[in-house]
Amino acid sequence: MNNILIYGASGHSKMILDIILKNNEYNIIGFIDSYKSINTEIYGYKVIGNLNSLSKLIQEHTIFGIIIAIGDNFLRRNAYNKIINIAPDIEFIPVIHPSTVLANDVVIPKGTVLMAGTIINANAKIGEFCILNTKSSLGHDSIMSDFSSMASGATTGGNVRIGFCSAISLDVTIIQNVSIGDYTVIGAGSLVLNDIEDFKKAYGTPINYIETRNANSKYLS
Repeated sequence: MNNILIYGASGHSKMILDIILKNNEYNIIGFIDSYKSINTEIYGYKVIGNLNSLSKLIQEHTIFGIIIAIGDNFLRRNAYNKIINIAPDIEFIPVIHPSTVLANDVVIPKGTVLMAGTIINANAKIGEFCILNTKSSLGHDSIMSDFSSMASGATTGGNVRIGFCSAISLDVTIIQNVSIGDYTVIGAGSLVLNDIEDFKKAYGTPINYIETRNANSKYLS
């Protein structure tokens, strides 16, 4: 099996580790993390370095690929940019839980993570480095742009667009034919009946509060 590293060593990484172990397709060498101490242990695997030591680790362990285990979309994108500057030829592997249900024409690209119970329906298009969390469901003919995410229990109707680096939070429902802009966050439990523009934070059942946010505004704290 090819050797891989997991970048990020917090809660999200534990779920990714579990999926990789279930699939038994890669040999996990360890974690790299910019904030956790070396030798910090997560389910028997250690933090063995950070970005400063990435080139050395790739050579020492014949690393084939990396999975970025960061839940925040903006931070995940920044991590990707840093990694490719250090190791432009590294592979970014997708991670797909064995209970995922995919339509026959769905393609999962590099860096994207599908958690337990995810459903992706016919002719849906998934971008790179997306996250579809536990029991989220993407409707037919929908599009998730790169670095976007759906949290646990989030559901869309058909022909929905989720913009670049946007986040659909816990138990959100988006009806059919709705477009969510880039860098936008839909708050937990919301019902989305109309389009939401770029750089917005919106919530309500149905949506009744919308304000402007920045690309790097925190939403997972």
